[in-house]
Amino acid sequence: MVRRHEGAEYEELLSRSDSLDSSEQTTSSPTEKEWVSERITSSNTSRVPPLLLWLGALVLIIALTDFLALAYVAHLSRTVFQDKDFTANLEYASPYIGLKELYESGAVNASKIDPITIRPRVSAQVFVDEPDRLPPRGEHDYWHDRYGMMSPNERRLRVTPNVHTIVQYRAIDFGMEDCHLVFTLPALGVPLEAGASFEMNPASRFDVFRLDTQRPIDVRKLSYRTRPKVLEKVATGVVPRVDGETLIHRFPCPWSSLHVFEVACAEGTECLVDAWSSQNTTYGVNMIQHQTV
Repeated sequence: MVRRHEGAEYEELLSRSDSLDSSEQTTSSPTEKEWVSERITSSNTSRVPPLLLWLGALVLIIALTDFLALAYVAHLSRTVFQDKDFTANLEYASPYIGLKELYESGAVNASKIDPITIRPRVSAQVFVDEPDRLPPRGEHDYWHDRYGMMSPNERRLRVTPNVHTIVQYRAIDFGMEDCHLVFTLPALGVPLEAGASFEMNPASRFDVFRLDTQRPIDVRKLSYRTRPKVLEKVATGVVPRVDGETLIHRFPCPWSSLHVFEVACAEGTECLVDAWSSQNTTYGVNMIQHQTV
C-alpha cells in the first residue's frame, strides 16, 4: 500500500491489523514463557527416580518367586504325599511264600488244623429311617486314669426293622479257604461277663445279603445311603438258635479276600437281636475258616 504526503512518498509495510497482532504477540510472550517454564518444572518434579523403579521391580520379582514356590509346594503335596487312606488300596503281600507250590507238588501232607473263628473287623449299624446317620462309634470307650482313653475290643450285632448291621471280614490264613458265616449267640438269661450283653426275640427271622465292595469299609463315612450295593441275597428267613452256632452261608474265601455282609430282618417281619461281644466272647455274626489243604 502506497501513501503520498507532501514532499514525501513511502510504502506502508504492515497493515493495521498486522500491527495489532504483532503487538498482542509481543504482549503475550512473557505469559507463554511462564507456561513453558511451569511445564518443564512440573515434568521435572513428576519424574520417578531410577532407584525407586529398581526397588519396585525387585519387589515384583520377589512376589512372583514366592507365588511360584507356593504353587510348586502345592503341586508336590498333591502328587508326592499319599492320601491318608491310601493303605486301603495296597495289595496284601503273601507271607506264605512257596507253600502253595509245596502242597500242590504232593511231596508233603498238611497237618490237620482245627477251624478258625474270625470276628468281624467291622460290625456297624446303619439306620433305614435315618439314611444319612453315621454308625455310633466308641460306645463302650472309657477313661482310665493311668492309660487314658480305652477302647475295648468289642463288637455289636443289633438288628431291628429300622436297624441293619454290616459286618466285614478278611480271610488271612493260608489253606483255610472254606468259610462258613454263622450266628453265634449265648443262651437267654445266662449271666455274661463284663462288657457282654444279649437280648433277642426268639421268633426273629433274618435275611443276609452280600455287599459289593473291593475296598474295606470306612465306618466314618458309612450310612444306609452310602453303604455298598447289594450283590446277592445269601440267606432268607434264618432263625438263629441260642446257645450255639447257626449256619448262615458257606462260601469260598481265598487268602486275602474281603467279604462284607448286611444282616436285616426278614422281609415283612418284626425282629430283634442285640448282642455285645466282649474281649473273650464271640457273640454276633462270625466267619469260620475250614482247612482246604
